Amino acid sequence: MRGLTKRRVAQLLQTAGARVARPPASATLLVLGHASALATLADDGRLELGFETAAEFISEQEFKRLLGLPSPSPEERGYSAAQLERGGPLSPAQLRALALYDVVSSGEAYSYRDLVAARSVGKLLAAGSRLGSVVAAALALQDRGLSLSGARLSESSWGEMLREIEGRPARLDGQLLLPIQGEDMDAGEAFARAEAGEASGDLAAARRWYELAMRLDQVDGVIPFNLGNVLDALGESSAAELAYRQALAREPELADAWFNLGVLQDKLGRTEEALASYGQAARVEPGYGDALHNAAVLLMRLERYAEALPLWDKLAATVADPAEAKRFALMCRLKLQGTS
Repeated sequence: MRGLTKRRVAQLLQTAGARVARPPASATLLVLGHASALATLADDGRLELGFETAAEFISEQEFKRLLGLPSPSPEERGYSAAQLERGGPLSPAQLRALALYDVVSSGEAYSYRDLVAARSVGKLLAAGSRLGSVVAAALALQDRGLSLSGARLSESSWGEMLREIEGRPARLDGQLLLPIQGEDMDAGEAFARAEAGEASGDLAAARRWYELAMRLDQVDGVIPFNLGNVLDALGESSAAELAYRQALAREPELADAWFNLGVLQDKLGRTEEALASYGQAARVEPGYGDALHNAAVLLMRLERYAEALPLWDKLAATVADPAEAKRFALMCRLKLQGTS
């Protein structure tokens, strides 16, 4: 899910009294991340997940709304599902798929913007476009503050969804095309392919797709963060550090990037830098237990017990199982008493 690291999602779920299900088939609620549209959506609106599930589905925006994260303000709704289906024309399954991918609103009533979007989707499907490609294009427009209702789209001869700007073909980002243009994709598709490669263990492919996604999207800090994780797994420490720093240049408050940078620096023996990075992670997110834990362990390894003690005390007061933190806090006190 772009814009959120896996740890941040797990943390938000824990705060809400839920957890990430392993395996996904055992979940009671499944969130359809925007990046999954191309791989998951069949033209008739079915979701091809690759596994059977009885879970309830919700969209990415609805998921973020449930967790209290910023989401688009609701619009006035005066149209029914039947009106959108006729306007497309769309089947009930196709309309449900559009709602699950935030192309139209979720619920039983819809806005005028939803009606126009449904008509646009219907025209593209009638012209032979794939539903997954249309949804991915609509989401790419949303990322740029645009909407399907306000853009004229068509599919190129090489399969790319294009916008029409003043009568000329352009990519979804507004870049006008030369008369002859080769195959291309947007950042969302590249990110989805990178995630799929990472999940399947094909780290070389994941690296290539994350690097492409970085070039296509120069704002999202999670893309270089994920690339850093892949590079670290490949044993390319210098490249991984650069990727984490690129993530932080884009999003200085990305606590997970500070933490992973600290882990990498710790592995390389750069202890003071690691402590600084752990400190930044805890500054950005004061309850970041892993950052406090790693910093406290490192300080004990350096025999800096006076600095480690308050970190263990803080952990003992905040974590669900404080036994370890209390034990190490006691060890620090005994060491300090022995040296006084």
